Amino acid sequence: MNELARTQELKEVLLRPLQIPETELDRYISFKHALNLRFPDEDTGDWHFQPYFFEQTDSLTTQKSIPLAGREQPVDTTPSLGHQGVRDMSSILSQERFPIPSDQPVYVANHYRAIADLAMLDLQKSRVPTIADNAAINSWLDSQEQVDHLKRDYLERLAIQLSGEPLRIFKQWIQTVKFV
Repeated sequence: MNELARTQELKEVLLRPLQIPETELDRYISFKHALNLRFPDEDTGDWHFQPYFFEQTDSLTTQKSIPLAGREQPVDTTPSLGHQGVRDMSSILSQERFPIPSDQPVYVANHYRAIADLAMLDLQKSRVPTIADNAAINSWLDSQEQVDHLKRDYLERLAIQLSGEPLRIFKQWIQTVKFV
């Protein structure tokens, strides 16, 4: 058995995929999980698919879950972003051998939407975004154009959902988001 086959076999023995939750256009996978899913032509995001979508098989019960954003979730940016940046990624998950029926879409935030959801997670609690701070954004995005797109088409639109202290924090924080 070659090394690649041995590694794949070991992966199958030690890891099992997490249950993919039922999703809809307005209730979708987001946050760091979404940052770790990409279509082949995408170059943004994070690079840690396995830790976010698999768990060790020596655990008798599922310890991890895949978080959702949107309708009836702790973070819902649909009032400001609608369905922008939410896409069906069932084909990518099927390629990774997740058991998904062929007719069942799996809606996932694109990387820009996931960053906006991460920012809103802190902003709605009157906190400066720490998970989606400028250093993290610059590790997920690779160019001035991408950061400008994030700010213009996603982050700045979040302001309509904020008021009072969260809006004040947002206005200060958004000025710190830059490509470096």
